[in-house]
Amino acid sequence: MAEYLNCNNESFEKTLRSYFVDKSLLLKTLNGLLNTESQYVCLTRPRRFGKSVNAKMINAYYSKGCDSKELFSKLNIANDPSFEKELNKHNVINLDIVKMIGRNHGTEGILEYITSQVISELEQAFPNCFGNKKDLFSALSEINSQTGERFIVIIDEWDGIFRDHSHDEKLEIAYVDFLRTMFKGNDSDRVIELAYITGILPIKRYNTQSALNNFREYTVLNPTPFSAFYGFTEDEVKVICKEHDLDFNEIKRWYDGYVLDDLHMYNPNSIMNLIVSRRFQSYWGNTASFESVSDLISMNFEGLKDDIFMMLDGSAITGINTRLFNNDISSLTSKDAVITYLIHLGYLAYTDGRVYVPNEEVRLTLKDAVDTCRFSEYLNLIKASEEILEKTYEGDGAYVADCIRKYHSKYSSVIKYNSEETLSYVVQNAYLACIENYYKPVREMPSGEGFADIVYIPKREADRNIPALVIELKWNKDAQTALEQIKEKHYTESLEDYCGNIILVGINYDKATKEHSCLIEQMKKSN
Repeated sequence: MAEYLNCNNESFEKTLRSYFVDKSLLLKTLNGLLNTESQYVCLTRPRRFGKSVNAKMINAYYSKGCDSKELFSKLNIANDPSFEKELNKHNVINLDIVKMIGRNHGTEGILEYITSQVISELEQAFPNCFGNKKDLFSALSEINSQTGERFIVIIDEWDGIFRDHSHDEKLEIAYVDFLRTMFKGNDSDRVIELAYITGILPIKRYNTQSALNNFREYTVLNPTPFSAFYGFTEDEVKVICKEHDLDFNEIKRWYDGYVLDDLHMYNPNSIMNLIVSRRFQSYWGNTASFESVSDLISMNFEGLKDDIFMMLDGSAITGINTRLFNNDISSLTSKDAVITYLIHLGYLAYTDGRVYVPNEEVRLTLKDAVDTCRFSEYLNLIKASEEILEKTYEGDGAYVADCIRKYHSKYSSVIKYNSEETLSYVVQNAYLACIENYYKPVREMPSGEGFADIVYIPKREADRNIPALVIELKWNKDAQTALEQIKEKHYTESLEDYCGNIILVGINYDKATKEHSCLIEQMKKSN
């Protein structure tokens, strides 16, 4: 049975027997790219976003080695005019680089191993059609010259060598040369109908030039037109919730946060694990990248850890230059490059220039990475914040105001000291323990007749005695005005489904005197 050339559809058939969310219209998009200037596709997404499942589907659809009409007959692609035209009509070479490294017992001689394995199957399929048995592309070119046959090449985990063996520069160079030979030049256009390579990292850049600049790259930063095909959309998750009696709002809190072309995308692996276990928890941490993430945070490029703290607190950062990442993890030497790398890994999300922690699942994992770094500042910040939270419960506004004054001095620059954005950031740092103590933070929460500045809503697993917090910030006014605005504009209406007590917190900063004031009032809400 062929393992690399014109494979059968058994792997995809097995997937269909499991729970399958139909992403088959991806094939319509790829059919439109066949034999065009856009036929070289590099698709990258974080781990467990369905890349390998789609690779199985693509092979099952195009491969001459099987008859897949029945498998696809009930999928969306079956209604497209291009469906039968391309179905099982192509020679497909299907490679998984990480699996092949495993079968080769390491990277030593890996390119020779890939070449020998594929050529062995080409010999059986096209006997006496080529003489060069040491160069894969030369063999394909000879086959094309003699028979006119062309090839689709699928490479899953294409970046496995760059991710897991980044210390081996000689191997990286040889691998790039191998790919260039396969996919770049006029001969490639004659032999290759479609090249589809998928992984986590975009193609490595040298200076500012991609190593394979004829590939069009579709990343989390530039996903069009593949946005809906990798990950579960919100509509798909709602269907899953209905079928499996799951709480959509809780799923959204735990697993939402990646926004691609205005589509909210969910990690399929996490949703599938939830269906089986019925437990809301993080399924993200057991990835090979966790240790490297912890190491990168430890290096603390240009104050990286402060930005991580801020994002763990529910805030977003802006101004990140994503072009500074050369898609090479062996040369990460700036904060912007590291943050961009974390975006590609999925530890951070990027929407409209804002970088943030996408959801509760990833926040817990990223926090573990920070804890592994043993940042004493973070631990001290949590401890101090817990005291602020307790004093808030007690209604001690003077203590809270004094703490915010100290935070304002410590965690803001001289240039940005007198800004409302900085005050908001300072207050969120002061209440960092809220996230650690079963709260969900919401900034600019629509409520009543306006937007509440910061609302901390107790999570479902929290102690029922924990009160919600509604915080209003004022600038050059007074704390009493902040409290009155909460009441007059009915900001607590945003908590109409919450039956516990609510604490109102009014905070004011006087720009002239640089003084902070805080008033706290308890509001009981009947069940």
